[in-house]
Amino acid sequence: MEKRNLRGSTFFFPGKVNVGCFEKGEDVWLVDSGLDDDAGRKLARFIESENKRLRCIVGTHSNADHCGGNAFLRKRTGCAVAATPLEAAIMEYSFMEPLMLWSAFPFAEISNRFLQAKPSSVDILIRSPGVFDESGLEAIPLPGHFLEMIGVRTPDDVFFVADAIFSEALLEKYHIIFVLDVQSALDTLAFLERQEAAWFVPSHAQATEDIRPLAEANRKSLLRVSEAVLECCSEPVGKDEIVRRVGVRFGLSMSITEFLLNSAAIAAHLTWLRKNALLAPVVENGLLLWKRSS
Repeated sequence: MEKRNLRGSTFFFPGKVNVGCFEKGEDVWLVDSGLDDDAGRKLARFIESENKRLRCIVGTHSNADHCGGNAFLRKRTGCAVAATPLEAAIMEYSFMEPLMLWSAFPFAEISNRFLQAKPSSVDILIRSPGVFDESGLEAIPLPGHFLEMIGVRTPDDVFFVADAIFSEALLEKYHIIFVLDVQSALDTLAFLERQEAAWFVPSHAQATEDIRPLAEANRKSLLRVSEAVLECCSEPVGKDEIVRRVGVRFGLSMSITEFLLNSAAIAAHLTWLRKNALLAPVVENGLLLWKRSS
């Protein structure tokens, strides 16, 4: 593993999911833990090789690629885990992530490590913004992507912004970026554009000193998907057909997992378009369909 210093006692481990690291004396706080036991094992070995002690994993949110290493690290090191209450619930009962996406107990193909991390206990509930323990790390709400996601700002003025921002390469590759609440995601992007920090570290993009260009790219991506969804509804159409049409428009081929994630994101766009009085739901011939508002 490679550990890069950003400023003072703040580091990160770059990868498909960037994992934050803050050190205070011999103690270490991680921001997220990666996808699985293997990620947790690599982190543990690195920390042990430096003769340091893992004190706490601060979970930005409960998507499996962010908390999949929690169970291994808690067992190996005895560290604590901190998270907001709703994210903690899914970390502890991780079957609820695919359950929420599918709206029923998950079938075998979606009970996978990308949608369902190993369950892990949460020791510290972050119930309000601000500093939550002796590390001096500050929890900052970043709603929109998942239930109760936070970013983490370190005393060195490094801001880990989790999945509020994605790289332009990922926007171009996947087009439909996962969100649960489009308006909150847009509000979070506007919030981040107003923030000052020495460094911003998205989980799925390179660290940057200026988050504004990437925030604008993410905003355009979200609005482009909403526009595509709206265009699909010139006549009444069901959600699965909208997912198919939007996928064709962007040239996407989808696995079962990808279809489920895209379906949930499209549902968020439908909710947002309904809230803005651009679409309306209707049941016809036993199907829930969406049509443009008259």
